[in-house]
Amino acid sequence: MTDEPKVEPATPKNKLPAKDTFRILIMDTVEHTDQLKKACKDAGHDVVAAQTIKEAFSFLDGKDHADVIVCAAYLEDESMFEFLKRLRKNPIHKDSMFLTLALAPGPIGAGANTSTENAGRLLGADAFVSMPVFDPAQLISEIKKLLPRVPMLERDKQTERKASE
Repeated sequence: MTDEPKVEPATPKNKLPAKDTFRILIMDTVEHTDQLKKACKDAGHDVVAAQTIKEAFSFLDGKDHADVIVCAAYLEDESMFEFLKRLRKNPIHKDSMFLTLALAPGPIGAGANTSTENAGRLLGADAFVSMPVFDPAQLISEIKKLLPRVPMLERDKQTERKASE
């Protein structure tokens, strides 16, 4: 028996064809990941939620991937910057799109948003979004801006088909 956390993808509510289904990894508190998962699932995407860096990498270091990673700017006991640095060093995940999300950051977080955004971009974050009040439509809009043309799962299938021909 292992003490490694097991992180499983959640099936979307409105299942889209594989060529249109993206996998989104969300890293935040349980409360926030529940809100974020619902918004992404309602938009038809596969969603994976993690509350810690260890959980995120237990998923990412396996055979799995994420098209877009949405990470809380202000993690409770960990550093989004450490997660981003480790992610960008990994050749498999270095090109995954990374969105930093300041969800209900509070007065201290709101004051630090500019510094957090700048530091995140220097470390390789692709986008920064601050939402004092959760807005599912805005979240999906911001994620859509980062989606690749072809989901990684579909790209993998196309590569496998070409290799078998």
